[in-house]
Amino acid sequence: MKAIQLANACLFASLAAFASFGAQAADTQPVEQYHYGQKLDVKKVVAIQEEAASPFDCGIVNARMDYLDSHGQPHSLAYRKFATDCNEGG
Repeated sequence: MKAIQLANACLFASLAAFASFGAQAADTQPVEQYHYGQKLDVKKVVAIQEEAASPFDCGIVNARMDYLDSHGQPHSLAYRKFATDCNEGG
């Protein structure tokens, strides 16, 4: 009886792991590198993330913008920018 319960537990755990992996794969968008002058179709910015830098470092960092286009399709765009601390008097 314990072998059947153990087998059921293993089966449930493996199904949950595959379901989780599939959900993560569906949410992951390829990141496109921005090029100067590139035309963008941005309807809504979802998130902007910046590479962590030293609190005393005021320079260029890598950043990523996640957005939705006019058709509601998600996109991720990588680009370079001044660190946020540079703009906040850091």
